[in-house]
Amino acid sequence: MTGPAPQDQQIRSVLSYDSTVSRAAVHRAAIAEVFLTDSRPVAGREDTYEVAAQLPRAHIMAEHSGTHDFLLLVEVLRQGGVFLAHTYENVGLDESFIFRHLRIRMQDLSAVRTGDRPARAVVTFTVDPQRKRNGRVQALDFTGTFTIEGKVVLHFSGGLAFFSRTVYRALRARRREALAGQIGVLPTHVAAEPESVGRRDPYNVVITQPQPAGPSTLAATVLSDTTHPHLFDHQLDHIPGNLLLEAARQLAAASVASLHSISAGGLQVTALDAGFQEFAELDLRAQAVASVEQFRLSETLGTLVVPVVVEVVQQDRVVASFRLEVAQ
Repeated sequence: MTGPAPQDQQIRSVLSYDSTVSRAAVHRAAIAEVFLTDSRPVAGREDTYEVAAQLPRAHIMAEHSGTHDFLLLVEVLRQGGVFLAHTYENVGLDESFIFRHLRIRMQDLSAVRTGDRPARAVVTFTVDPQRKRNGRVQALDFTGTFTIEGKVVLHFSGGLAFFSRTVYRALRARRREALAGQIGVLPTHVAAEPESVGRRDPYNVVITQPQPAGPSTLAATVLSDTTHPHLFDHQLDHIPGNLLLEAARQLAAASVASLHSISAGGLQVTALDAGFQEFAELDLRAQAVASVEQFRLSETLGTLVVPVVVEVVQQDRVVASFRLEVAQ
């Protein structure tokens, strides 16, 4: 495997797709879950880098649907932000991170179709590190463009926060102490039917069957299967952000399908605004509530989209919020 390249190394003219970067540099346990293969600074553009990634033709989250799954595109962005922080901004490999926010706007839905070989992606990041007085990077904001086989797929922006191991443990201990007496073993819930939430494989369903919760509003309980090889690639002490995002997507698809009498399986996410306010606890019930808005025309995509606002709540506190737009 290729490791992080020194920042002062001569800029290569071609990105390599021959092997993956180090698992540690993207906080993954399984080699199969590492999608990045290379990176390089962009000549003449300060704090701008290109990151190469290979998107698999088959993956547990893709379900042989014929398109690169939205969650895998998000995972490439997550890995890219973490990798750049470790490689170019001197963030230690033992530091923990959290996603603070993420914004995505799809530009070409045809570009996410799978082909007859693994797809080559290039993601361009412009980063803005936030430093403490001692120079340590405590957060990293980024913006950029995601291309697959030369086609622009989406534009994005986002932010990560980094914590030393000591600080992270203190944060988690303080939160857990505040919950003393309120946490415990959760009851067993029945997962939704895959087709109703836009999935094919029952293993990938992460919410219960959505139920009406008001005008144009549906709610469901978030399910956390800690044996899932992608959503729980390694042991975590909280519900990961990608699982919360998948829960929001499934609830949004189910809600739009239910209210407009269409198939959830044909719906794709075309826009996302995500904010992660607090750690979501594995041993507290997490409820996702979706409010469906009116159709609107996406001028970029030339199609009708439906905005859906989803909040994930634990003990009356919003731990994550999403605004998605979905289209057929």
